Amino acid sequence: MTANIELAQTMFQPGDIIAGRVTWSANEAPESAELRLFWYTEGRGDRDTGIQESVVFNLPQASDSRDFRFHAPQGPLSFAGTLFSVRWGLELILNAEASAMTPLTIGPAGRELTLKNENWIQTPEPQIAESFFKRLRKIAPQ
Repeated sequence: MTANIELAQTMFQPGDIIAGRVTWSANEAPESAELRLFWYTEGRGDRDTGIQESVVFNLPQASDSRDFRFHAPQGPLSFAGTLFSVRWGLELILNAEASAMTPLTIGPAGRELTLKNENWIQTPEPQIAESFFKRLRKIAPQ
């Protein structure tokens, strides 16, 4: 079985449209086909994940292609830190198994947040970014 997630870009700002197409080809039609927009953490400690949104493709065929459209969420934003990172991705699930995954970045100007580049962050509510970094400094001092 082959499976692909096609996107024009992989870097988004909150509220942007994430649109593309998924394709797959197999000897038999899959029993189920679902695309998930999800986040996960990497690094020290427990790994957390969350599904932001998903779409189930009805009546999948052995060889198929389907368009999709999600809205990039307001958070959590992509973040690369010393102790942990927050990542985003799209995952195509065929027959209850991951078949394809594409990493995404969701953040201001389509960039991930880091402790080293906090000065370029511009949000409609600057106190949110300031509060975010104050909490991170308590967890992971520089």
